[in-house]
Amino acid sequence: MKLSARSIISAACILSVVVGITGSPAAGLQPGDAYRAIKAAKKIRIGVSKDYPPLNFNGGERGVEIEMANQLGDFLGVSVELVPLEVSEYAAAIEKRAVDAVIGGYSRNLARGRTVWFSEPYLSVTPGVLADARSLPKTSFGDTFEQAPFATLWDIKRLPGFRFAVKKGSAYEHILETDFPDNPRRVVASNEAALSLIDKREADGFVHDSLYLEYLYANSAGLRNAYILLGGGNRIERICVGLPFGDTVLKNQVDLFVLEIIRLGHIEKWLERYSKKK
Repeated sequence: MKLSARSIISAACILSVVVGITGSPAAGLQPGDAYRAIKAAKKIRIGVSKDYPPLNFNGGERGVEIEMANQLGDFLGVSVELVPLEVSEYAAAIEKRAVDAVIGGYSRNLARGRTVWFSEPYLSVTPGVLADARSLPKTSFGDTFEQAPFATLWDIKRLPGFRFAVKKGSAYEHILETDFPDNPRRVVASNEAALSLIDKREADGFVHDSLYLEYLYANSAGLRNAYILLGGGNRIERICVGLPFGDTVLKNQVDLFVLEIIRLGHIEKWLERYSKKK
């Protein structure tokens, strides 16, 4: 069968579009390279958060994601080395092959997806804010509302003076930049520093994901007495495993693993186990 010049040009254009959409493997990394390196070393290096309950306590001591990391090692037939990282270090650690994967409350977005591949999601969360009750308008039972009450993070757009605290490098720093550009914000190095700011009234609210904030709120009477927890409504963040860009073999294996631990109910079981403070 002969192909016309037009057919060849059309096929080339289609291929260019597909490559442009899907991207190409990271420089020097061919499909299967990362997977083969893990198998050859008989070890997978997994980046984890330094402290992110209930997903991770004390840089890998225990937690949902630590259970998950160990089970991934079992599935691949290799040992596991945990590498505690800051959120802002995740992408670079994957790109430089300092780790083979990141399991650390890593939510996917378009900016991150340019250099990191993401697995199927294993958790869904919403943005949230732990807001100082004194910073929100007061209402009493029986009051007639002149405006809708504050029910979600997005309602705080009605308070241009509300001061946010947020961890550097988190997805929630980006949300504040794009959705709350006029609100003052303090960007800090750790979650503990953000909590300290709202405790000292140097910020009115701490923005993070709903899972982490719910853990703090449920396990602290002090927080429940002084703060209000507002969720993110319909805005969903997907938590995934971060992987080297371009290794389809490793991604396929991790996707299978994630889907199976969800199907078997492991994530729900681990969340129940670690959501209450010991």
